[in-house]
Amino acid sequence: MDEQPTPEGMPVPRAGVDRPVELVLGFAHAGHAAGYPTADLEERLLVLARAVGQADAQVSATPTLVEVSLGSIPEQRSYTIRVRPRPVDLDAIARLDELVQDIAGGRLGVERALATVADIRDDPLERPWPLLLAAYGLAGAALTPVLGGGWREVLAGGLVGLVVGGIALPAQWTVRLEPMVAPVAALAASFCAAALARLDVSDAPDLVTLAALVTFLPGMRLTIGMRELATEHLQSGVANTASALVQLLGLVFGVGIGRSIAAAWFGATPEVDPAAAFSAPYIVAALATGLAFTITLRARYRDALLMCTATVLALVANEAGTAIFGRDAAVFVAAVTVGVVGGLVGSRLRRSPLVFIVPGVLMLVPGSAGFNSALQLLSNQTVSGINAAFDTFVTSMSIAYGLIISASLFPGHSSAPSRGDDLRPS
Repeated sequence: MDEQPTPEGMPVPRAGVDRPVELVLGFAHAGHAAGYPTADLEERLLVLARAVGQADAQVSATPTLVEVSLGSIPEQRSYTIRVRPRPVDLDAIARLDELVQDIAGGRLGVERALATVADIRDDPLERPWPLLLAAYGLAGAALTPVLGGGWREVLAGGLVGLVVGGIALPAQWTVRLEPMVAPVAALAASFCAAALARLDVSDAPDLVTLAALVTFLPGMRLTIGMRELATEHLQSGVANTASALVQLLGLVFGVGIGRSIAAAWFGATPEVDPAAAFSAPYIVAALATGLAFTITLRARYRDALLMCTATVLALVANEAGTAIFGRDAAVFVAAVTVGVVGGLVGSRLRRSPLVFIVPGVLMLVPGSAGFNSALQLLSNQTVSGINAAFDTFVTSMSIAYGLIISASLFPGHSSAPSRGDDLRPS
């Protein structure tokens, strides 16, 4: 090993390692911290390495480890960077994608690129906490119509979303508390939703709970895991899939505890089945969700229009796909549509396609289905729970294959890796 860690965990090559190598390693650390899916990080690193003269580069990225091998086989040096899974930071991803494009196009030199990577790492986009808290409330309120709720559920979803945000924001600054955030937020959301139902604010506490917890649902990670398994990134795929399942079970644990406390204090709360039918409020809800994602995913304000367009497109494409091709094919059609339009946006505007693709996919991910499946199993509804779990994995694979197909149409701005054997170490 030829690196030594700094106090911040950033590997810095020792004397004798040239600046292009330092750039590749710095990008690897900053890219993982930005929340790139592992396959996308590998692709960007390979493009960057070749652009700075490291044509024989090999990269293997997982959610917890990035290994970079540089140089020809007889003189090859390998560098290992220990990392932790991080949430998506779309501003950092956009800046890093622009850096790769500028270097590959000859518009940016190594020294300036190193300064840019350091700036991205040391100066992340920060938002005032009241705005972040409001975004959690907006997400909870906006998604209730999509799930079939009425205006009373919109109000309840917004209130419970604020509670969830109030728990999530302080915890994100303390690493030791991160594993407990999801179950504690789920406990609070379930209890508060039941309390609001008892006060006759809403008639669907489970729907309100689900809407308020949408920012914690691991459907995106599950979809990434399925995509990586489909593209033979087995280690990353297994890690992301297992991580998604653990977080899902943590949410179900919290909801179960919250339900139990609410039932003991308030008595059983009847649940009214929502009537989910596509209507004009869906479009408004999708626009509001896009605004909320702009804040929670740390996207630039100028990208808000793109993100709102992505959420609306995903919703409309899914509905149109259901009408034309049937429910089972609708998600696949919507994923292909989001991926293709995201690729066109990336090519046309020289922007990261992930800025468009991530919020679009978040409107499609089967996190809610997986959540309901686990709740049904917890409630001893074994058969329906197993059926819902199977549907969740099928939906994840539909989205994954839709993104793979759309990415193949835009190799220069893909969201999935190429299949050449030289892209990964064996």
